[in-house]
Amino acid sequence: MTVCKLLCCCGLLAAAPLVVSDAAAQEQDVSLAERPPLVISGFAVGAGTYDRNSGGNTLAGSKLALSLFRPWSDQLYLFGQLTTHLEREDSGPAHTHIEIDNLIVNWTPPGASALTLSFGRFDAPIGYERDDEPLTLIPTTSFNFEFARPVKFTGVMARYTASPRVALVGLVANGWDLDLDNNSGKTGGVRIAVFPAAGVAVGAGALYGPEEDGTNGSQRTLLSGDATIQAVPQLVFKVEANRGLQRNAGANLTWTGAVGTVFWRAAGSLGISVRGEVLDDVDGARTGTAQTLRSLTISPWYFYREAQEGVFSNVEFTTFRLPAFSLRPALRFDRSDQPFFEDRDGTLRRSNLTAVVELVYLF
Repeated sequence: MTVCKLLCCCGLLAAAPLVVSDAAAQEQDVSLAERPPLVISGFAVGAGTYDRNSGGNTLAGSKLALSLFRPWSDQLYLFGQLTTHLEREDSGPAHTHIEIDNLIVNWTPPGASALTLSFGRFDAPIGYERDDEPLTLIPTTSFNFEFARPVKFTGVMARYTASPRVALVGLVANGWDLDLDNNSGKTGGVRIAVFPAAGVAVGAGALYGPEEDGTNGSQRTLLSGDATIQAVPQLVFKVEANRGLQRNAGANLTWTGAVGTVFWRAAGSLGISVRGEVLDDVDGARTGTAQTLRSLTISPWYFYREAQEGVFSNVEFTTFRLPAFSLRPALRFDRSDQPFFEDRDGTLRRSNLTAVVELVYLF
């Protein structure tokens, strides 16, 4: 915008001489200097993976994300993120997908500084895992993240800071992880976050709405709770629990899950994360198989420098600064009480081992 205006001004000056007073020039300089800047940031992810059951191993530049942040005033800003990633369905070739990962217009009404309204596509305000690799403490996502609860919503969300220790959230949106709604109903949700002491954040929330294609009859309910504890700067503990229920032809299908992650910064550039979880999909409502899934992931880190200020600066509710560069290998052990993990011959097995080496670079 500024460049275009400067070019136009140059063209006018060439066509006809103008006399501009020093006061007018100074006023124009101040106006340009006060214009809020457009902040561009993002991240890139490269990964190498090995899957024991399939016998496959590959290297890939797997994701590139570009984020745009534009504050228009103290009450209004725009945040958007485009993400391109590689995706392979079954055993076919990999394809590059580009998606609007986030698109948020955030507004604080005049005279109501404790209230903010967000419109667009945003992260579901529950749990602690996120789909952006820099914001996670483990290179892979858990079964709870993939099956037990939503990741994204498209709609409107209101946040109200009742006090420095209590915050409330309410939302109305399309269904779980949907860009466009798949029925005529809407999903509603509430959440309360409490900060009882320094380094402690506790949240609880509920979601309710129809989630099946073409019908408002299959209502889904989710109760979710999470906590973050950072008693000392070097140690972060995060835990999340989910309890879901869905109506299906008069029956109640339920699932229960819990996941916890511990991160320890062992030295200036070294750390280790350990995550354990269980997902009891007793009716097969979320995974398609009536089963109990368990997983253990161990991930040592090497990281270098700290990221700049912005959306990719801190792990949520902690003082841990995200590194500008990190190398994160991981071993993941998955197990089910039913055959679930497919091998190279198409046979279903009860366990699997995955090895990952992930490189994350922030810019």
